[in-house]
Amino acid sequence: MNLQTIGFDLIDENDKKDFDKIFEEYSERIQKKLKNISSFTIHLKEYNKEGARKKFCVYIHILAPTRVAFKAEAFDWDFKRTLHKAFNKIEQEIEHKFHLSDEHQTRESFKKTIKEGK
Repeated sequence: MNLQTIGFDLIDENDKKDFDKIFEEYSERIQKKLKNISSFTIHLKEYNKEGARKKFCVYIHILAPTRVAFKAEAFDWDFKRTLHKAFNKIEQEIEHKFHLSDEHQTRESFKKTIKEGK
């Protein structure tokens, strides 16, 4: 997997460690769902730099041979929360595209699953 990070020179070492931990957790899950990721880009932007608080924006862009692209973005005042939001959104998009979640099975597909004995 080709990981490209943009804008990470803006954050301190503690946030970089947090990113590594969170990325490792979510990248394993995403790789299980997509199998073959050709490009994984994470773009970090920081707003309100002069004020007392910073607002973070995280854009995630994943290219895989199965589909042109998966994209997600999240905004928040807390860096870790922003990462979690963005990764959760990209996971939801992947699940939605490939119907990986059994939570929203239709009645017909549920009956078919029971008949087949799965």
